[in-house]
Amino acid sequence: MSVFIQNSDISIINSIKFKKRNLTVLSLGVNFKDLEGFLNNIIKNTFEFPLFFVLSTELMDDEDIEKVKKLHIDYVCNKKNEWMILKVESVAQLKLTMRYCEGFASNGFRSFMIKGESLLLDELCPSVNWNHPIEFPDLNWDKVITLIDIDEVGLTVFTDDNRINSTLKLLNYIPKEYEIDLKNCDI
Repeated sequence: MSVFIQNSDISIINSIKFKKRNLTVLSLGVNFKDLEGFLNNIIKNTFEFPLFFVLSTELMDDEDIEKVKKLHIDYVCNKKNEWMILKVESVAQLKLTMRYCEGFASNGFRSFMIKGESLLLDELCPSVNWNHPIEFPDLNWDKVITLIDIDEVGLTVFTDDNRINSTLKLLNYIPKEYEIDLKNCDI
């Protein structure tokens, strides 16, 4: 199985309601079942800590919460207990979080990674409705550098980061052990 990177379609761009303009939006196609560990490797290669993750609590049980606590990951859950927001600050914390994100994606649930300046856990909770774009109503978009939407078909990268704001630049951060489907890439 291989990875491909494309410029995103307008429908994908409109799937998240932004209060910030001029974001580059790229789609990275990958099957997490076939490429276990891919997400951990690309996030680790691309970003510095701290990183923030928004996970659905749908598949989280008490054992998962205990693992989060054992690794000393700062987290909060929203009032409805639908979302868990984690602040990841180490390789061990990232590895556990990526395992959850890949598992959730393989089961049809979305997760989000957010990189930014002076972000607070409480402002990262999304509002998701089936007939509206995803919204982060309390998020100050001026603080956001990159938001990655992780789902069953791969990643959608919304970014202002000049290091990864084109298909060619993002390609440089994909670990070399993964095959790139150049035929289906926008390069």
